[in-house]
Amino acid sequence: MRQRRRRRFMDAAAEDDPLSLVANLFDLSIVLAIAFLLTALGALSMGNMMRSSDDWVLMRRSDSGQTEVLSRQGRTIRVQQLSAREAGGQGMRLGVAYELENGEVIYVPD
Repeated sequence: MRQRRRRRFMDAAAEDDPLSLVANLFDLSIVLAIAFLLTALGALSMGNMMRSSDDWVLMRRSDSGQTEVLSRQGRTIRVQQLSAREAGGQGMRLGVAYELENGEVIYVPD
């Protein structure tokens, strides 16, 4: 009988404690954060960059105007800094690149 009263008292104390739900809210926030992260990656179509079987090339321009080329072949990721210097030599024309007003570069092969 004594245990039954004690158990009933402990259940009533847990129901009155507003901090007893904090642990559940923390778990829920972690689950929601992971769901938002996966949704954002899916919306950006970045899933193919995460697969180890795909190779890709990405160009980005920093706030200072420096252009970088990031490329991945297999498990190797390479970062190249582009410079403003001109190169010369012999070769063949492959196509033309156009820079649009919004900064996007389009390559048109011959």
